[in-house]
Amino acid sequence: MPEVPLADGFEWALHPFGPALRCGPLHGLARHCFTTRAPALGRGPSDASAGWLAVAGAMGLAPDRLLRLRQVHGTAVVALHRVDGVPAADLDWSTGDILVSDRDDVALCVRVADCVPILLADRASGVVAAVHAGWRGTAAGAAAAAVESLASAYGVRPRNLVAAIGPSIGPCCYRVGAEVRDEFEAAGRWHGELDRWFSAEPSSPALCGIPGRDPADSGLRAPLFLDTWAANADQLRLAGVPPAHVHASRLCTSCYREVFHSHRVDGDRAGRMAGVIRKRPGPEGREPASGIGTSRFGGRRRG
Repeated sequence: MPEVPLADGFEWALHPFGPALRCGPLHGLARHCFTTRAPALGRGPSDASAGWLAVAGAMGLAPDRLLRLRQVHGTAVVALHRVDGVPAADLDWSTGDILVSDRDDVALCVRVADCVPILLADRASGVVAAVHAGWRGTAAGAAAAAVESLASAYGVRPRNLVAAIGPSIGPCCYRVGAEVRDEFEAAGRWHGELDRWFSAEPSSPALCGIPGRDPADSGLRAPLFLDTWAANADQLRLAGVPPAHVHASRLCTSCYREVFHSHRVDGDRAGRMAGVIRKRPGPEGREPASGIGTSRFGGRRRG
């Protein structure tokens, strides 16, 4: 595995299937990880491949307790409460891009390959959420919708939330057509922020070159570079999450394509990664014994 610079607060956790990224401040509240190319994960919400079995095992759960949605690039929230039954693993049980729960016997999962995975936990109650935010979900405010849902469904105070933003395509590589900015403007919520999220030039050099075709080659308006890391962090802040509680890995899936899947790089052949989180048992639950170690695997700390 090539050397990968880690942002402050992030570390590698070594699981039986290989390394996965973990956020230290969130780890104290909820068991979680962001997977890499290992294990190999099927794409569907009910896929039962060995990779998903391994992810469930890493969370200390049976496979039917790893909950996945049919993701549609929106802001629909699915909540699973203590009083709810756990849906059967072979059912396509719901559609949406945000999962929230106060149960400690399930893990919430989102699937990504350039889109932004966001995991959240409440410091007071331990309630957790998992968010899938592609550019469409980001334009519609998926991160803010998750915070609002946690508040309405469980009485969570946004100031008590801790969030981790996992690997996704970065502003170094995420070239989009100007029509994408039009969609953000049409949402009518982000006018004061858009100049921070869109720029005419990449924020830093793309380590492997900018993937995908330049939209200008098709006669469209000049392309822009979109910073979904900043956009989602700002949306969490605007929803009331303290900036100090929002931790971004700032790892670009295109730059580190040997480590992460990237749809921009591999197209329809791209695999999927998972962002997965499980509430700790009880208000003062402890990490279940698992034999998992931690490591600076393949990386160096960066500021």
